[in-house]
Amino acid sequence: MKINKVLMILSINMLLLFPSMDGSIHASSVKLIPGGQSIGISLETNGVMIVGFHSVNETSIEDTPASKAGLEVGDTLKKINGVSVSTAADLSQVLSQQTKNNKTIQLEIERDEKVMKISVNPTFNEDGIPQLGLYVRHHTQGIGTVSYIDPQTGQFGALGHVVADAETKRAVNMRKGTVMQTHIDGIQKGISGKPGGKIAIFSTNDAILGSVSRNSQYGIFGKLQEIPAHELFKSPLTVAKQSEIQEGKAEMLTVLRDNTIEKFSIEIVRSKTQAPGGITGMLVRITDEKLIEKTGGIIQGMSGSPIIQNGKLVGAITHVLVHDPTSGYALTIEEMIKQSGHNTLQKQAS
Repeated sequence: MKINKVLMILSINMLLLFPSMDGSIHASSVKLIPGGQSIGISLETNGVMIVGFHSVNETSIEDTPASKAGLEVGDTLKKINGVSVSTAADLSQVLSQQTKNNKTIQLEIERDEKVMKISVNPTFNEDGIPQLGLYVRHHTQGIGTVSYIDPQTGQFGALGHVVADAETKRAVNMRKGTVMQTHIDGIQKGISGKPGGKIAIFSTNDAILGSVSRNSQYGIFGKLQEIPAHELFKSPLTVAKQSEIQEGKAEMLTVLRDNTIEKFSIEIVRSKTQAPGGITGMLVRITDEKLIEKTGGIIQGMSGSPIIQNGKLVGAITHVLVHDPTSGYALTIEEMIKQSGHNTLQKQAS
């Protein structure tokens, strides 16, 4: 069994990957189960993402076939001569097949949501194997927190921000994704200038909890195979409208150890402000002394932790302020529903 012990590796860069969806949401008619569960997240790219270059026979990286052809770190390589590639193994196999009778091959890549075709002349290593001089990756893994679950369908929202590749900082253009059971094994405490993080243990053999269908600047969205029992809330909560959110006391749900959801005191400092990425959100501050002592404030891995105020589900943590880890930003659940792409939820809200 392969066990991964990871400090939260999901980048918090906010990049628009999916367009906003129009239509007003009457949040007060929607009832959702608050989240708080830690989850392992695995996203497979739609193609292979270029994360670096290496020389083959050349004296410099700039002279490699990929560099000379104009490929860039962050590009997603999708096809070679019209044949799809999904993994690094696919890339090697298809490249070998397509160079038997062709000195020049055509690559189909995606860059900044635009599809491009680029011609390249591969080189051959000392074993006669064709090479482009690329380092590629076809999946990204990390941890996060569930924000809400629809009790009727099992549809869920989590994170509150986009999943981006840790090296390229580009949003992951996903082919498919899964969420897995995970256990929090420890905490790296955050300090000013250095955000902390949850340390999680999860295995590729752990139970798959559900699938991910969308990765956007408003979070990841998908569907759970089963609706888990909530330790703190036996019934769904009404989703608060933006106008109902008040500045003042609130509570946040998150996991600090194993998979036990705990409740912590926070303050909504501003109920409506501009958050990273230019979206409308909230400014929040951790006031719970126990949480501050343990974590220093908001840490990586808390992204998606739901916020409860006056018995309603109001938002989810998204970012920490690097210079002040007790403070950060949150997104409203109302906005997450709008951007989820979950038609059943939107019908409930209309």
